[in-house]
Amino acid sequence: MRVQMNLRSSTIVAVVALMAAATGLSCYESPQFQPITTGAKPWNPNDIPNYDPNNPWDPQPTCTTGYYVAIDSCPGCTGVSYALCTGVTFTQCVCGGPFWPGVQCPKSLVCCPNDFPPYNWLELTGYSGPGWAGLSPGASTRTCP
Repeated sequence: MRVQMNLRSSTIVAVVALMAAATGLSCYESPQFQPITTGAKPWNPNDIPNYDPNNPWDPQPTCTTGYYVAIDSCPGCTGVSYALCTGVTFTQCVCGGPFWPGVQCPKSLVCCPNDFPPYNWLELTGYSGPGWAGLSPGASTRTCP
């Protein structure tokens, strides 16, 4: 009787442990992308057109959250788009949006009505890197449709 009880107890403990392990694994999720603002998408500076690994795009000084740099390589965007600082580096981007009071075109670019930066974000004006604001050559001379 005692052996049967130990076998049953061991079986129950093993089943409970297996269920707990399976539940723990099912609750685990890989980190999900968290947009820093409305419409933000993942972005990698290596996606810049004509990226040169010998001259990497690395805006200096490092940024803090709330700053952007004008780019033209945000997936799905046309015209001027923006790389957003997510703490120390630029890892997200957004398409340009409508004009809002007090906003200016980044680096004196030609801005169309839907090329303005996200609301209440600031341009990181002290950066340096290849290209002008991460834009392809000629972006400052384009015309609006």
